[in-house]
Amino acid sequence: MENESQHTSAMPRDFTFQLLKQITNDFSEDNRIGVGGYGLVYKGTLDSGEVIAVKKLYYKHPGLDSDKQFQNECTNLMRVRHQNIVRLVGYCHEIRHKCVEHNGKYVFAMVEDRALCFEYLEGGSLDKHLSGHQGYSKLADMSSQEFIQLVHEKWEKALQTTVLSHTSHGVKKCIEIALRCVEADRVKRPTIAEVVDELSKIDTAIIDELNEIDTARSSPIEQVTNLRSNQAFNPCVNSGMFSKGGGKDGKMISSCSSQAIRASSDSVLLSVDIKCQILPSASVKIFSYDNLRLATRKFRANTLLGEGGFGRVYKGWIDENTLSPCKPGTGIIVAVKRLSQESLQGHQEWLAAEVNYLGHLSHPNLVKLFGYCLEDEHQLLVYEFIPRGSLDNHLYRRGPCQPLSWNLRMKVALGAAKALAYLHCAETNIIFRDFGSSHILLDRDYTAKLAGFGLAVNGPVGEESHLTTRVVGTHGYAAPEYIATGHLTQKCDIYCFGVLLLEMLSGLRVLDPNRPAGEQHLVDCARPYLEHKHKIRCVIDANLGGIYSFSAAQKIAALALECVCLDPKKRPTMDAAVSVLEGVQEDEEPEAAEHQESGKKVTASASRKNGKSRWNIFGGGRS
Repeated sequence: MENESQHTSAMPRDFTFQLLKQITNDFSEDNRIGVGGYGLVYKGTLDSGEVIAVKKLYYKHPGLDSDKQFQNECTNLMRVRHQNIVRLVGYCHEIRHKCVEHNGKYVFAMVEDRALCFEYLEGGSLDKHLSGHQGYSKLADMSSQEFIQLVHEKWEKALQTTVLSHTSHGVKKCIEIALRCVEADRVKRPTIAEVVDELSKIDTAIIDELNEIDTARSSPIEQVTNLRSNQAFNPCVNSGMFSKGGGKDGKMISSCSSQAIRASSDSVLLSVDIKCQILPSASVKIFSYDNLRLATRKFRANTLLGEGGFGRVYKGWIDENTLSPCKPGTGIIVAVKRLSQESLQGHQEWLAAEVNYLGHLSHPNLVKLFGYCLEDEHQLLVYEFIPRGSLDNHLYRRGPCQPLSWNLRMKVALGAAKALAYLHCAETNIIFRDFGSSHILLDRDYTAKLAGFGLAVNGPVGEESHLTTRVVGTHGYAAPEYIATGHLTQKCDIYCFGVLLLEMLSGLRVLDPNRPAGEQHLVDCARPYLEHKHKIRCVIDANLGGIYSFSAAQKIAALALECVCLDPKKRPTMDAAVSVLEGVQEDEEPEAAEHQESGKKVTASASRKNGKSRWNIFGGGRS
């Protein structure tokens, strides 16, 4: 096989630190595109017009051998170039002296400025384009052949109605290669050269088959008939690649991924590009980028509220009536989510759903969207400010958040249930798809506000029983049937709600690798205790201090078990869940758990050091 790598005499440039400051706008937050273990990465444009990624290394970051990292990366990338290895454009290593105060005296300290400059890759890292969940099935018990067959069958089923169905044999070959690479016996693992050779054969075979299919196509688009009239397809939500346009206000923000249309004659799938617009809404304002910069005090660090997968969230101030920017401490506080430039395609799908749903829905338990901004590369969303943050922070005691009392947990659970029930009603018919404690925000009065509609979809209509979609969502919450088949129904949301109830009941994380095998998923961990009334106390969160209503806890446990039932048909509706929770609200006042059962004292304690949790039961049971 031809070796495509080559040594080169073209050395990377030696940049000055001053130049790097200039092209990255003094390493501004606007230009920041990523963060790594050794430094921050910024986007910069050279005089030639070439866009580069500048990794500014930390100043002697504690615990990191950054000198060695800098030297290794520099020398290795200088030594070899290849089309599949990121190109080193240049580097910077300067030593300067800076006057600083030390022990009451001014001294000159030596400061090292180090940076590595790479070609800028718009697609970002591979992990941004992958999705999935940590599995909790018993796949580990399968033989290699059983595993290959299972995955192959799932791919065949997923591809059977598309032009890619002819390539499913390549999937099987890839699985076989992957399993050989992770062989416990390293002698049995293939060399990289062997892997490349086998993958090249698969690639060649797929290209040949696709060429044959293209040649065989003869039906013009006018002959496509028999389009299913009841097909559930919302072009404004299920959007794919985006292309900005549609005028200065940026209302048109996307071009939907191709909609599959089946030709009745030969079952060949043709595609039609459908333009998609953000739907107009009187309740949603289109903000200018300059106004949002003013509202957030130019996105200063002291206005930063948090950071997530899609970008950063800043605190801002706007006038309650005009929604114009105003001085801090006046008007109303808003949360401005500024989407980062990484994984742009994923942002656009998420953004379309977020605006189109929240812009047209109104409910006391849904977060309010004030508006959005789409100007050039700037994409921002403006929400009401929810002061107490997300529910998971309270359950897992992150930052200053205090543990929630039993009554507050029941209030939050009821509010979240009402939000889902509203989405599931016939008039709305929305599947949230990404329900979990991180998407439930708490206002000043601990009213639950559901947020994060980026993965929401319209539910099935007409005679359709389900949607078939790519499996997405938050690890640990997805319903087993959704993971296994990609079939999505409202019952999948109800399973997520059951997992949430278990979280609130136990205070334990949904997934915890530190728990024993078979108990790492909260559903598997809690189910044996919830199925027996006398064991329910074993899973009650120790942070409650024994102050809760045992009769109410029994009802919540029973509801949670119904919601996470493996048979989706046996799960309750969200209206039924709301009725149960409303009944719990009217239940007796909470009292110490040890007084609920005469003659036996049962207490629960949880140790969460390093994320571990364990239950100690005295007076019978498991320890």
